[in-house]
Amino acid sequence: MIVQGSGERENAVLKRLACLLLLLANAAGASMPPNVVLIVADDLGFTDLGLYGSEIPTPHLDRLGAEGVQLMNFHANASCTPSRAMLLSGRDNHAVGYGANPAAVRRMPELAARPGYRGAFPEGLALLPKRLRDLGYQTYFVGKWHLGSDASAHPPAQGFDHSFYLEQGGGSHFADAVGTLSADEALSYWEDGEPVGALPEDFFSSTFYVDKALAYLERAQGQDAPFLLQLSLTAPHWPLQAPEAWRDRFAGVYDTGWAATRAARLARLAQRFPALASAPNFPKALGAWEDLPEASRREEARRMEIYAALIAHMDAELGRLFAALEASGEDDNTVVLFLSDNGPEGNDVMGIADNATWVPRTFDLSFDAMGGPGSYVSLGRGWGHVSAGPLNRYKSFLSEGGTRTPALLRYPGVLPEGLASGALVAVTDVLPSLLAWAGASTGDLDGVPLTAERLTSEDRGAPFALEIYGNRAVWDGPWKALWDFSTDHWQLYHLPTDPGEQTDLSRREPARLAALVAFWDRYAEDNQVFRFPRETGYGRYPDQRP
Repeated sequence: MIVQGSGERENAVLKRLACLLLLLANAAGASMPPNVVLIVADDLGFTDLGLYGSEIPTPHLDRLGAEGVQLMNFHANASCTPSRAMLLSGRDNHAVGYGANPAAVRRMPELAARPGYRGAFPEGLALLPKRLRDLGYQTYFVGKWHLGSDASAHPPAQGFDHSFYLEQGGGSHFADAVGTLSADEALSYWEDGEPVGALPEDFFSSTFYVDKALAYLERAQGQDAPFLLQLSLTAPHWPLQAPEAWRDRFAGVYDTGWAATRAARLARLAQRFPALASAPNFPKALGAWEDLPEASRREEARRMEIYAALIAHMDAELGRLFAALEASGEDDNTVVLFLSDNGPEGNDVMGIADNATWVPRTFDLSFDAMGGPGSYVSLGRGWGHVSAGPLNRYKSFLSEGGTRTPALLRYPGVLPEGLASGALVAVTDVLPSLLAWAGASTGDLDGVPLTAERLTSEDRGAPFALEIYGNRAVWDGPWKALWDFSTDHWQLYHLPTDPGEQTDLSRREPARLAALVAFWDRYAEDNQVFRFPRETGYGRYPDQRP
């Protein structure tokens, strides 16, 4: 028997009252607030979906984009925990205590005791699930959490009625539950606040998470109330692994190398978006594909084969969820949003912490093991640039390749169908949009609600600023100011004509740049941003270090 405390009883009464009010409003002729299905992919790059030129088949996500809005100018933060904090809070990540990933905070003592980096939400802050639950919603969470190890930070304490979740930021996609770093070597899975023992022998992350999501969807259908279902996949985060039946589906596809693969993607992308036809040069330190030894080319191609398999498999599993949603009859009154939390992982993950020694001791690094249980494969720099396509750099940088991610939004009857929107959209805009569609106030948030009108405009109505690992950026309509340690000065770009950030206009437009820099300075002061005196990004290659 479960005994409720007085606070729990009060919350239950308030929730039942909210549900009753929703039912009464519906009976009086008002429409029921929309259900919400929020899907977060992990480290997916801008051109990794078929509708953006990829050779990887993603028919279910392509259909979602064709039936809804393709947010071509959507920006997350450049690292997963900060992005997820912004998504759920509608506020800047520093303002809610997540200025960097937990691993970064561990290695930087200067962040200790700084409120913007404490790794915990402020007491009393209402996140997306709590706000929607207060409106009568049922709330469900499945997948990667990565927002704190204390139980007070876990999904049940943040407003989710039911949840199955991975506490850490990533790890094996199989049942062995091994993490990506020695500090998080053993993964922790939880269900409704209770630790999960051994995973099923046939566990694979995307399949199992979608199975759980389907179970929650079935539970939601038995209730006379709208629902929030957040599905946070760990695909395609490293280690790159795929089910055995999928592992060889792309054999030979990437034997032509980085440049040829990216050129083919850009050619297909340019048929729809001519402004995205070109891309920055590959780094000189990467070298030319044809100059690599044959064994190295074989291993590099295999990395991308496994990455492609992981994405194609993810899409197939999402197809099951979309089919169930359609069969439920709830499809027409459901907001579906798919996004990636940051750009592709092109960094040198073997250079993180003690990975250079821990990984060889812990995993099978042989060619034949790649992509299977017990293997440890990352995407690498060359394929990271392929994944980002026309955009510059990748995860952990505030360049467009690190922050502009694929995002697809469908809300039938409210938002346009088949629109490729160039509107500037920030990850903080998600929560106020959902609240507005549910009929609630959005006044205390940083984000700006989305409307059909806004999706046809470049102007967000307010600038949007970010900081991560000392990198700084501000977006304002078509303009972007960018600062990082590789240049040590503010740059200015006009993104509609230069999405790859190759032509610095700071000398030509000094007044415009000064206004954007002044905005960033105010943002940093208001949000408790620490100004790093040195490069602090992780996994930097030798030519990227000062």
